[in-house]
Parts: sequence; C-alpha cells; structure tokens
Amino acid sequence: MTFCLYELAQNQELQDKARKNVLDVLKEHGSISYEAVHDMKYIEMCINESLRKYPPIANILREVTKDYHVQDMNVTLPKGHRVMLPIYAIHHDPEYYPAPDQYDPERFTSAAVAARHQMAFVPFGEGPRVCIGQRFGMMQARVGLAYLLKNFRFRLSEKTSVPLKILASSTVLATQGGLWLHIEKL
Repeated sequence: MTFCLYELAQNQELQDKARKNVLDVLKEHGSISYEAVHDMKYIEMCINESLRKYPPIANILREVTKDYHVQDMNVTLPKGHRVMLPIYAIHHDPEYYPAPDQYDPERFTSAAVAARHQMAFVPFGEGPRVCIGQRFGMMQARVGLAYLLKNFRFRLSEKTSVPLKILASSTVLATQGGLWLHIEKL
C-alpha cells in the first residue's frame, strides 16, 4: 500500500479518480463493507498496478517436480532442477507492459487483463505454492486504501527521492532512505 500511496501522491489526478471511486461506491453502499470494497474496481486496479511495478518479492525459486519440456524453446527441465521466476523482470517487460516504469492503473481493466498472458502478473506467485495470504492481503489493502483516500490527501515529501532508489540488497522490495509523504486530512 505504501508504493500505491507514493504513486497516487505523485499523480493527484489519479488520486482524485481513486477517491471518487471510493466516495461513489460509499454513496451506494453506505459504509465500507465487503460488498462495497468489492465494487471499488479502480482501487483494485491501483493496487494491482502497484504490485506490478513494485512486486513484494523480485524472484521466486521453485523445484521441478517432473521432467518438463518447454516447447517454444525445445528445452527439457529435468526433475529436481531449480528454476528462478524473475517476477520483477516479468512485471517490467515492455512486451506485456508498454512503458513499464510508468504507473498506469488502466493496465488492469478487465479487457487489458484478458488480452495479456495469464502469467504476466504474478505478485503472489502461482500454482500450488501461491501465497496463502493473497485474498486476505488484497482485501486488507483495498479496505485500508479506501479508508485512507476517503479521509486524507497524500502528497510527496521533499525527503522522498524521485525516482525511488530501490535497495538491491533487500529480500523484499524496499527503498533507500524510506518513503515519505505529506498527509492532509480532508
């Protein structure tokens, strides 16, 4: 959620659009409920774009459980072989995401998602070892972002470097010098 707020603080127009999504849905539902948060589609798009641009884990290691032939490459991965999935690289591949360093929640409209390879967005991994907290984490992020945007405006602090300097030595994605925002109550 921190990276999402950073991006929305940089682009007030997108922040206003996300806030409008929250307020419009709350007019219909009356409060922040499961159903209301589920209807906040633009909030979900903002979170997904943040997870694309700033995946929590840059790489995932897996072990091949049976020989697997990769047809397009005419290569066979033998059972027991370790494979690294470069999530950060996939999420920044211009073949899937033109201008990958640009923050664009519209990449996650239903039509855009359907047009893309299903494995081009894997912030929580995939398959039998997918993060078990994915659904809970996404719901928590949606509720938190909805509450924050309903009540506050976010702006970049002069302490925050633009562009962000990512710590290469960190296991999870982290920034050098931290990420600072000004928060204004609405």
